[in-house]
Amino acid sequence: MKINFITIHTSDLDQSVDFYRRVLGMQVSRRFSPRPGMEIAFMDGSGMQVEFISDDKTPPFSGSGISLGFYVPDVEKTAAHLKEQQVEILSGPSTMKNGVKILQARDCNGVGLGFVQQL
Repeated sequence: MKINFITIHTSDLDQSVDFYRRVLGMQVSRRFSPRPGMEIAFMDGSGMQVEFISDDKTPPFSGSGISLGFYVPDVEKTAAHLKEQQVEILSGPSTMKNGVKILQARDCNGVGLGFVQQL
C-alpha cells in the first residue's frame, strides 16, 4: 500500500495554492468545484500530492500534531528561502547528534512543515 496524497481542509483555497506554489514549488494538477460551496485543488511536487478542500460544510484544519516532511539538500538555504517568503519558522535549523539537520515551520493553514537534510 502506498500513500498517494494528503488532504488539508482550508478556509482560503487561493492562499493555500499560492503558498504551496510560491514556497514549496508545487503546481496545481487539478482544480474543480464538485458542488456549490466546495472547491478542490490537487497540487503536485516534491514527490507527493496535496489535496486542498475549501467547503462551506466542513471546517478548515485547526489542530496541531500533523506535519509534512521534506528532504532538502541544504537546510540553511531552505531556512533562508522560508524567511524570504515570511513563513513562520518554529525551530531550527539545528543539527541532531547524528549530524542530520532539521528545520520546523508552519504553512498558512497551521500545518507543520518539517525539512530534513540527510548526512
